[in-house]
Amino acid sequence: MPTLVNITAATPTAVQIWGFHGRCTVDHVAKAVETIAAGLRGEGHTIHIMSGTHGRCKGQVGAVAKREEKFAVEDRALANPTTADGKTVRLDVHDFNTADLSDPDLSDVGPDGVAMHKLNAEIAASKTGADSNNTFLLAYCCSAGTPS
Repeated sequence: MPTLVNITAATPTAVQIWGFHGRCTVDHVAKAVETIAAGLRGEGHTIHIMSGTHGRCKGQVGAVAKREEKFAVEDRALANPTTADGKTVRLDVHDFNTADLSDPDLSDVGPDGVAMHKLNAEIAASKTGADSNNTFLLAYCCSAGTPS
């Protein structure tokens, strides 16, 4: 059973990023979306679901997820997120690392560096409105690393 982790809990006024310890499925992601939404208040929130790659499981950095692990646009029906005060939360599903991670400009940083560079660029490009209204869920296994 994966554990949902708020990776950015120490910076509550910044864009919030959540991930998982352990392998996750679309059902885990749907439950996580509802859990995250329940902690929000007010209107205009978007949860961006970054879906499509494994994290660091057994050296599988950048490996494309199997269909049952990948939360896709059609899986939105699995979650009906609302904030703590009953406002609707928008879901925006992003395919993330669905192909080869090789990038000649970043090859010297290794697969971890390439994945993080891509993730940071996609998060920056995906934000809508105020930072406080954007939450990102890294919807792939071990996206929050491994527990200490």
